[in-house]
Amino acid sequence: AGKNLLIVGGGDSALDWALNFCAGNADGNPHKAESVILVHRRDGFRAAPANVAKMKELCDAYEMQFIVGQVTDLDETEDGNLKGVKVTGGDGVTRVVPCDEVLVFFGLSPKLGPIAEWGLALERKQILVDTEKFSTSVPGIFAVGDINTYPGKKKLILSGFHEAALAAFGAMPIINPEKRVHLQYTTTSPKLHKVLGVESPVFD
Repeated sequence: AGKNLLIVGGGDSALDWALNFCAGNADGNPHKAESVILVHRRDGFRAAPANVAKMKELCDAYEMQFIVGQVTDLDETEDGNLKGVKVTGGDGVTRVVPCDEVLVFFGLSPKLGPIAEWGLALERKQILVDTEKFSTSVPGIFAVGDINTYPGKKKLILSGFHEAALAAFGAMPIINPEKRVHLQYTTTSPKLHKVLGVESPVFD
């Protein structure tokens, strides 16, 4: 609030934050910034079209500013405090943009890195797994989340939790082959209730 903000990104998060800090105090928003500048590497956005349209309206009304370019360096005071950023535009010219705070909302560009050299079966730079245990082509290595692929794969956090649970059950015989795993439910297991510090429910 009350600061000169520079927001970097072109997705929903970047637009949401930019619009939030532009909203006036008359709207009941205590977080109005002194100024908001949005920087994105191109004039196209991955954000919701309504938010993009609202951002452009605010720019036309001089309530915020949008710059096409990429942040290439920081501009600091002698004692190391931020006073601005250097933005290189599509014209190749680098300009210093003064600001008090920088909020960065970049997307992800997933890369396997050294894992690509492990000898795992891959498909389009993702690790192939079975859907029973989420084991890879190498025994003892499991993969869950965005790094894996299989027929019907959905990149959702909810799906990741499901995959992790099955991978944990699949890994247990390798980690501790002598121990039998008992499936317990938080609604009925006295042991889990004790661990969680809750009272066991009484069912009629």
